[in-house]
Amino acid sequence: MEKTYWIDTHCHMNDEIYRSDLDAYMQRSLEYNVGRNMVICMNREDLEYTFEMQKKYPYIDIAYGYHPEDADKITEEDIEYMENIISDDRIIAVGEIGLDYYWDKTYKEKQKRLFIRQLEMANKINKPVLIHSRSRAQDTYDILKQHARVHVLMHCFGESPEMMQEYLKLGYYIAFGGVVTFKNAKTPKENVINVPLDRLMLETDCPYMTPVPFRGKTNETAYVRYVGEFVARERNISESELQRQLMENYRRFFDAED
Repeated sequence: MEKTYWIDTHCHMNDEIYRSDLDAYMQRSLEYNVGRNMVICMNREDLEYTFEMQKKYPYIDIAYGYHPEDADKITEEDIEYMENIISDDRIIAVGEIGLDYYWDKTYKEKQKRLFIRQLEMANKINKPVLIHSRSRAQDTYDILKQHARVHVLMHCFGESPEMMQEYLKLGYYIAFGGVVTFKNAKTPKENVINVPLDRLMLETDCPYMTPVPFRGKTNETAYVRYVGEFVARERNISESELQRQLMENYRRFFDAED
């Protein structure tokens, strides 16, 4: 029988915070039975560094896209670079892309335009998209429904159960991170219990959103194990059963090979 393992479908292990001791972090992820990691690249330097990472750690996958909070900084040269590079076979997804009005609504129209352009790029090359959506659920939904023609994963999902059902109707996948382990995270817990198992993904979004029992400390990809253990308990299934389903979901969504 195939060995099962945890998968971190969204992490930032290319962040500078890890670089001086990256081997130790990546070794710990293997010790914690994390068999795949999707590393998110949000600029050219991130991507070039992560290509080098992948040579040493072949169990990582790569996504590339411009974060909505950077919308005002993205130039036409950046767009041209992305259009050229995302056809590279080492990049298997476009992301994280989307909308974020939490800190600043000044550039929301630029965010929308950037979001749509990146969705159109993904459609053109038929690669799945990883979606960041914060403080503007309806705008995100409307743009995705109109423009997305590929597999869609809602990263770090924090919206209502009703909105989750709308995304599920569109065939989207839903990812949850460390927040579900927090004591007062009522809605995320409700969602992670009720999402169909064949649409579920787990993630860390490290170095952010550290799960219990390490909440308040720097997150790392190894800690997706704690998210998985929590979800298995809440859904009353074995860890190996959950791992097997998550592995199947990952392959189906990304068309990824081991």
